[in-house]
Amino acid sequence: MSVEEYDRILQPRAAQSLVGAEDLQRLFLDVLGQGRLHHAWLIGGPDSCGKATFAYQVAKFLLSHQLSVHEAALQAQDLSVPADSRSAAKISVGSHPDLLLLSRRWDAEKKRMTAGIPVDDVRRLTQFLGSTAGEGGWRIVIVDKVDDMAPAAANALLKSLEEPPSNCLFLLISDNIQRLLPTIRSRCRKAQLPRPSEHHMVEILQTVQDDFDPAEFALIEGLANGRVRYAMDLLEADHGDLRHDMQARLEEPAGDRKNLHALADAVSLRGRDALFEEFLERARLFVHDRAKAVAGQGGANPWIEVWDVLDRQQRETETYNLDKKQLILNLFALLNKAKHEEALLLV
Repeated sequence: MSVEEYDRILQPRAAQSLVGAEDLQRLFLDVLGQGRLHHAWLIGGPDSCGKATFAYQVAKFLLSHQLSVHEAALQAQDLSVPADSRSAAKISVGSHPDLLLLSRRWDAEKKRMTAGIPVDDVRRLTQFLGSTAGEGGWRIVIVDKVDDMAPAAANALLKSLEEPPSNCLFLLISDNIQRLLPTIRSRCRKAQLPRPSEHHMVEILQTVQDDFDPAEFALIEGLANGRVRYAMDLLEADHGDLRHDMQARLEEPAGDRKNLHALADAVSLRGRDALFEEFLERARLFVHDRAKAVAGQGGANPWIEVWDVLDRQQRETETYNLDKKQLILNLFALLNKAKHEEALLLV
């Protein structure tokens, strides 16, 4: 991951608004208006569904209104803040004194992200929470992601969660809440973000991509499955013609196997690792859908074998650096066999 790619991870702090999650925005505004905001929230949801953006929007709302937050919450329709908010502007560039971000860091020497959130960073909490709020109101801690904490770092965080100072809010982001320490989960109120709908995905992508193409998005919408960052990666790859071909070859009737070598060559070329991974994910999605469609028809489900063999052959290809083109050709042979067997089941 390059520095530029790392900067993209920080984009949620610069977002001007939050698309979707209307129910959760309303919940936060209700508890703020009633003066019943819990000191720690565990924000869960699918990968790349807007959890970090939601956390930053909460922070911007609190720090933009500061001592008048209850009144502002009673009048607000969502968590958006005025465009001229100085506090929001500071948060967007990472310079607000009352917001502390704990996350993995870019290691310039090793040119990669740190393996987890360093425990020394978590220990900065003591100084941050012990100081007076720079602008006289709230202090907010965002942990992105709490999943990335080693046991020592998680235990250091737990001490702060157990004895929080007044007007302090912890926003802990997690891809898998159930994997966290029970002691952390028990001290937080849970907030689950839904997977963005297709409509919301379009709205989000239009704001972050100047050349957003709805037709291109239609090709990858099912594959992205509500994962905004993955959708951006797929769209940036700019392989529209190949995507049409990949999907058409997966869905074609049994027996039609002409020109497979051309597609396999294109997908397995050196330097096209992302395209190769995209093709395999498309294949898995197709096999998954066919297995569901055939379930309950009686007899053995031929698509279960395809799934198992594909999984095994992909692991072997990665482990032993085997020919990617051969994996693709093997997959189409499996698909062709399963299509024939499915046709027999439906007779």
